[in-house]
Amino acid sequence: MDPRDNLSSMENNAISKVFADVAVLLQAKGENVFKVRAHSKASDQIKSLPYSIADIADDTDRLREIPGFGDAIVEKTQELVRTGRLGLLERLLEELPDGVLELVQIPGIGPKTAVTAAQQLGISTFEHLAASIESGEFQSLPRISKKGAAQILRHVNMRIEVGDRIGLGPATALAERVIVELLEASPEIEMIEVAGSIRRGAELVGDINFVAASRNRWPVTAAFRVLSMVHQDLTHIDGVGGRDRATARFADSNGVEYSIFVTAPEYFESAMFYATGSIAHGKRFDELADENESLIFGPEGFFEIIDGIQVEFESEEQIYKRFNLNFIPPEMREDSGEIEVASDRDFSGIITLNDIRGDLHSHTNWSDGRYPMEEMVKAAAGRNLEYLAITDHSPSATVANGLKPDMLLAHNNAVRELEESAGVRLLTGTEMDIKPDGSLDYSDELLADLDIVIASIHSGMDQDEATMTQRVIDAMESPHVDVICHLTARLMERRAPVMMDVEAILEAAVRTGTVMEINASPDRLDLSSDHVRLGVDLGVIFAVSTDSHRTWQFENMSYGVRTAIRGWVESNQVINAFHYAELVAFLTLPKSERYAFNKSRG
Repeated sequence: MDPRDNLSSMENNAISKVFADVAVLLQAKGENVFKVRAHSKASDQIKSLPYSIADIADDTDRLREIPGFGDAIVEKTQELVRTGRLGLLERLLEELPDGVLELVQIPGIGPKTAVTAAQQLGISTFEHLAASIESGEFQSLPRISKKGAAQILRHVNMRIEVGDRIGLGPATALAERVIVELLEASPEIEMIEVAGSIRRGAELVGDINFVAASRNRWPVTAAFRVLSMVHQDLTHIDGVGGRDRATARFADSNGVEYSIFVTAPEYFESAMFYATGSIAHGKRFDELADENESLIFGPEGFFEIIDGIQVEFESEEQIYKRFNLNFIPPEMREDSGEIEVASDRDFSGIITLNDIRGDLHSHTNWSDGRYPMEEMVKAAAGRNLEYLAITDHSPSATVANGLKPDMLLAHNNAVRELEESAGVRLLTGTEMDIKPDGSLDYSDELLADLDIVIASIHSGMDQDEATMTQRVIDAMESPHVDVICHLTARLMERRAPVMMDVEAILEAAVRTGTVMEINASPDRLDLSSDHVRLGVDLGVIFAVSTDSHRTWQFENMSYGVRTAIRGWVESNQVINAFHYAELVAFLTLPKSERYAFNKSRG
């Protein structure tokens, strides 16, 4: 994607990225460090705003109230919002070789190395970079060691594997934007939902699919084809959008493709069932329909073989019942054993968002959170959480402004004082770094005073598999480490997971009585659903937490819950589905007794 493409209806993330790109390119050119920081800070500020900066772009005074927004940044913001372009970015892209912005996305490659690689080696794509590393050519560049190149190659291969897919979080935001705009343009729509990979909660999404219900179908597809996001109408390409089927398809300026199928309201549930997939799950139902010898299954739903009449279903539950199966949640429809057990197993115990009673991972501006403790707590209370753990970072997380021991004590006091008027029960806590040697950031005495301790990897991510695995297990052996959070330290679409034996770590979690976090941040989704499923098979207990740094990020809980569903987690395996009193009882027990306690709950 060319960043110079017109960015219509610009949102905060898009504007933030433009400023971040400018900062990178300025640094690559060797520009004044203060100029680089100004654009980088502007990027951070815009991303943190609780409102759309586009809404205030014409109000110069309000823009100047944003920290770090001087006249130059204000002018650039207004230029971006009004035109969808930024002259400075375009000039920088023309002055620097192709591929710099792509290369700096890879951990281990800074702006200057990116420029050198592009100029001297002609590297402009991830594929070129991987080939250069494998040939040994890339290692000839200054400051690139053999070990460093190997680590870079891990991240590059991850990016190549991701391909044109985007993360579940960004895809969901795009889908919501389409639905809002289409509903405004098409009053004929009676129902509309997103289907496909998004509905199944897949961590990466290739295209975005919708199903709508309307008595007047063709105006809906016509409106879909002229939405503001349409860059290329694909409706009649490769046979999409036949004469008899109300379908349409388009691509946006970033190459993301969107499709819609419009059906009559009485067939909406059948169409949603088909469009949700997965393809493998759908094929199994095609086979079941054949075995039934009375139905045909296709994109529009189910038809009777004898007379060709389309079968109406009021719900997906009825569809499963027709085949003598219990309802299978959309997230579990991957043909990974769910159909084989659905005739006997009731999935009603699978975790849902309504089961979540608290959040055990959040940050405030005591460390790297963007909002004061009072505002984060107010936001949690506003989401009707029963309890919240405030887990600011420990000293080793220097870039996250980690708390030294004296500050942790003050932090604890602040949490306890705030609880008196919070409207939500508060737990004192820390997100403590697991150091490269497996030791912990705080003394046992300090940790014993906390209500909950979550521990994670933030440094030394290039360790080999055996060392990294033992590092995490050593932390689990501590009687004070309650939860291991975002185990693999991956960042979706940006950073590959660290090398470790996940199965050995999950086995150690059961042995040591340690809880494993399913991090709900759409940037992480860590544990992955595959690792969660493995954990379920091993008997692991989980916490689903948002890792919120901003007030609105508590909304991300749904992503974590959906990852848990994909891993077949039941609500009785999730500690933040406990009532507060149960959670306190669990955390008060020695770790060796906690798993047995959970089993005793039934």
